[in-house]
Parts: sequence; C-alpha cells; structure tokens
Amino acid sequence: MSRRTWMVLALASVLPLWFAAQQLASFRYTLKHRDVRSVVGRVTEELGPRGRITVDGSGNSLSVEDDASRLPGLRRLLLDLDAPARRFALEAALEVLPKPSAGGPFKQSPAFVDATEWSASLRPEVTHRGVIDLREGGRGDCSLGEDFRLDAEAQGFDPSRRRLGLKSLRLSWRPGKGDASKDLLRGAAVLPEGEPTLFLLRAREEVPPLRLRITPTLLPEVDRPEVP
Repeated sequence: MSRRTWMVLALASVLPLWFAAQQLASFRYTLKHRDVRSVVGRVTEELGPRGRITVDGSGNSLSVEDDASRLPGLRRLLLDLDAPARRFALEAALEVLPKPSAGGPFKQSPAFVDATEWSASLRPEVTHRGVIDLREGGRGDCSLGEDFRLDAEAQGFDPSRRRLGLKSLRLSWRPGKGDASKDLLRGAAVLPEGEPTLFLLRAREEVPPLRLRITPTLLPEVDRPEVP
C-alpha cells in the first residue's frame, strides 16, 4: 500500500470523528442540591461560541447545547457545583489606620484613590478580628470591635476555581448604642478560598481610613473530599 493511499484511508477514518465532535449536541440536568439560578453564570463561562443554556425554573433544571466535545466537561462542572451546601469560616480582620495628613493621598481625589501602596506601609492603630460561620445560600454576621459589624450572604462556591461568591457584603459602623448604623462598605464580591482579599476604605469625617481583610476557609465535612 502506497503512502498516499495510507494517508487517504487515515483521513477517511478520522474526519467523521472530527466532524461528529463539532456537531451540536445537548443534555438536560436537574439539580438536587442547588437553585438552578445560582449555577447559570458559572456554566455560561465555559460555553463555546455556539453554546447556549435554557433554564427551567419550575423544574430546577437546565438544558445545555454546545459542541459535542464540550459536553463532558460541562456535565462534570454541573456535578461539582450541584453539591450539598458547603460550610465556610469567613475570617475578617479590620484595621483602623492613622488618618492621612492634609497632603496625603486622599487630597486630590476624595471620591476614589488607589492607595494600596500607601496603606500597605501603615501600621494599624487598632485591629479587630471576627469570624462568620457561613453556609452556601445562608447569611451571617460578626462584631468587629464595639463599633463595627460585618454581614455576609453566601451565594455559591466554585470548586474548580476555588472561589466563594458573596451575594452581599456589608460593613456597618455605629458609634453609640443610640445611634443609627451607617454603611461603610456594601456590595457583592467573589473571594478566593484560603486567600485574603483586601478592601481599603477611605477616611470619612467621623471614621479614619480602614483596611479590611477577608479570608474564606472551606471547612471539612465527613463526605467532602474536595477539602485539601
């Protein structure tokens, strides 16, 4: 058999497999432990250019259509995401920094300043520490000293990228028992598991600049082999 004939036969056997892998295929997945809406965003990140997701909220399921070669990975991702609620220790360290001088980094742009380098060189005057015991889909809070409180609501954990999504994160300040609390930080966040995330809050008239570090730690469960 000539070399040319051998190559033609090889291509003839490989091409059908290649074209089959490029064909669109689909599967349906019903979640047992998670709300379908909590996984749509993460699965969408892994779709190819031709991929799409159809959500059935009443059945807590979704249908995924994409290139056939992508479907095994998408199915594995859903299996990883659809797990019983994981439990985390959300460790927080709130550092009260010295107020900047009149010529400090907040003078030129009081609305927004990238002062990470400036704050890293400062030693805190006081450090408050607290821990929130938090499960996916749940919320919790802790006191940071007498005047500050941290509230968090967990949305979901991404085991492949080891990230914890917080649906809401709020740091409030109450100078006295009779005073109303004021929000110093409010929003959502995605935090890497096991690593501290830094939030720098600029000084206000009543509050000095604050440096907040939050570290989520995935706690072991009897049936949780994903914990390192």
